[in-house]
Amino acid sequence: MNDLTYHEPRPGARRRLGRVTLAALTAVLLTATTAAAAPSTTSTPPTARADSAGWQTATPESMGMDSATLQGSCDYALQPQRHTQGVVVIRGGKLVDECYGTGEGPRSWAASWSVAKSYASTLVGIAIDQGKIPSLDVSMADYFPEWAGTPKAAITLHDVITMSSGLQWNEDYDPADGADSDVIQMGLAADQLAYARSRPLAHTPGTVWNYSSGDAMLLSGVLAQATGMSAGAYAQQVLFGPLGMKQVEWWTDAAGHTLTYCCTDTTSRDFARLGLLFSNQGRWNGRQIVSAQWVHDAFEPVPDSNGAYGYMWWISHIPEVDGPIYMANGFDGQMIFILPGLDLVVVRNGDYVKSECPAIGDPNLFGRYPPSNLIPGQGTRPPEDWNDADFLSPIVAAITGPSADADVFPDAETAPAVRFPRRSGDRAVCRECPDHHDRRVDAHDDRDRTWRPPGGTGPRAACLHRLSRATATSTRSALTGAGDLVTRERAGDRRVQ
Repeated sequence: MNDLTYHEPRPGARRRLGRVTLAALTAVLLTATTAAAAPSTTSTPPTARADSAGWQTATPESMGMDSATLQGSCDYALQPQRHTQGVVVIRGGKLVDECYGTGEGPRSWAASWSVAKSYASTLVGIAIDQGKIPSLDVSMADYFPEWAGTPKAAITLHDVITMSSGLQWNEDYDPADGADSDVIQMGLAADQLAYARSRPLAHTPGTVWNYSSGDAMLLSGVLAQATGMSAGAYAQQVLFGPLGMKQVEWWTDAAGHTLTYCCTDTTSRDFARLGLLFSNQGRWNGRQIVSAQWVHDAFEPVPDSNGAYGYMWWISHIPEVDGPIYMANGFDGQMIFILPGLDLVVVRNGDYVKSECPAIGDPNLFGRYPPSNLIPGQGTRPPEDWNDADFLSPIVAAITGPSADADVFPDAETAPAVRFPRRSGDRAVCRECPDHHDRRVDAHDDRDRTWRPPGGTGPRAACLHRLSRATATSTRSALTGAGDLVTRERAGDRRVQ
């Protein structure tokens, strides 16, 4: 295996179209895109060798790894039932291996789902380092004034970033309880921050750990208030930009709030940059992006999480590795693994076909960012089976000695990819409502809960009204009635976390 050789699956192994597991929800989501032309299934032929695009590359042998053993990881990931889009392996700051599915490559858009939570918590750490947030002990009422003088005023930022806010939250995607699934209802909302901040208090803050995308979404409001800009704009200034991430989009809701629980689109290589930053104690090319103390604290397990969760980072152990593995995990199998004792960062992303529309959940998130192959040829597709240890074991076993270098970082990426992907099923919707994206409010209005959809008449207003009603109302019904929606995003099921 050469250092940058593409590893292709068997012929026919990578299929973009497959069985629809949720017929009812699929029909509803397709309603939001019925005018779309049939998506093309033409794939770009893979190149023989990757363009380094700013990364310093090295052979595995030069970094103390055995190529033949390392091959086993890509052999595992690219099995057809695992629906892997990309794998990237970094050792000693150098790109030693990567492999992609047919038609994919280093510039392919990859999805994050809940990996975005790790970006959001990092932004909080940077804001504290900069003095924009006084500390994690600050009351959340400082950012949500309507909580002042109520029991919610006892919630601290520390409670939120450790998923211990005490706010009522049901993270399950449960068809029998679809109307009460908070993560589904929030994803259907035009103003997702308003939904998250409206949850009632169910437990004394700081006493019960409960995985909650609502807690993570609250960080959108905190960062906007603290920095005077949206979380996405702040990320570009203090994190994405300094790390050289030029091909990146962080989704917002229809009200303009950055989705700090979800949906940071970038490349598999650029996801590795976050892992490398934390592997090097918050340093990047001689610059301290986030403090080493924050990195240490972020990786400390939260009480009642069974040792599995820190500041929106997962913590795991496998027999093959001495010491902990730190992970950013996302739904449908998006993963960043940090193995500090072995100087390794590993990324795995699943199949993703990015919407051609602006990165806005308008009229709701699921119509633009469908999970679990609900609309074949759009959104993300989960692995049918996956085991972290089976994936990581060949990488660990490939290590024959120490890495040759330390503190090596990639340069800034070259020109980003074309904005739109090769194919998408909702192209005509974007044409039908050509300026629907102007519903995004100004970045400084991220704090404003009084946003309302624009009024008016005419084709565009009618289009927006129709899409909003058809997608939001009908999707609720479909989610409740779909009998085979059993995937869950919760601490007990990391495969789809």
